[in-house]
Amino acid sequence: MEAVSLPFKGPVLGIGVDIVSVSRIRGLVERQGQRFLDRVYTEAELAYCRSFRDPSERYAARFAAKEAVAKAFSTGIGKHLDWKSVGIVSGERGQPQIQLDRKGEALLGQVGGSHVAISLSHSEESAIAFAAVIG
Repeated sequence: MEAVSLPFKGPVLGIGVDIVSVSRIRGLVERQGQRFLDRVYTEAELAYCRSFRDPSERYAARFAAKEAVAKAFSTGIGKHLDWKSVGIVSGERGQPQIQLDRKGEALLGQVGGSHVAISLSHSEESAIAFAAVIG
């Protein structure tokens, strides 16, 4: 059996969790359309989500991830972190990984972190994300 190692090692500096209603995100997309999508999601996230028949579950999971990361940093979305500062990409095994922009990377360095770990899950009704800032 092939050995598997975890990508992040070090102390946990901050944690965050968020749960989002898929119907809430679907409603935002229906009401605000591209304006909402462009404000919240990176181009890579939009392309990934749109590759599914119903992208709403994936949009909701990524929305929850952005909120969970902001909570792990103890800042929320706003002055220190923008919606697009946090992007979700696929790792080599297909696992979700955090990609930070310059603002996010600066905040990570400011708090003494080296990585942000993320876990996502979703159903037809809800999406949840758990994030940890790793030192």
